[in-house]
Amino acid sequence: MPPGPATDTSPGLKPGKNRFVRLSVNLSFETAEIFKTLIERKGLSISEGIRRAIAVWKFLEDEEALGNQIAVVEPDETVRKVVLL
Repeated sequence: MPPGPATDTSPGLKPGKNRFVRLSVNLSFETAEIFKTLIERKGLSISEGIRRAIAVWKFLEDEEALGNQIAVVEPDETVRKVVLL
């Protein structure tokens, strides 16, 4: 059974005095390099990059839960469906 949603009482997710949670993650070298390239391109901190990635993931999951499809519209207006894994 997958774990439930994270709450203030979830192990390892106890907020500090500013309601921030410190997390440690292990990424493959390739994933870390991709992430570094993305945040440098936008001039973001690591934390802000993670926040934005989670926000986009949530948006995509919410849209899919509503039965909507995600698409890419090319400059020539060709539409490609995005399949989420």
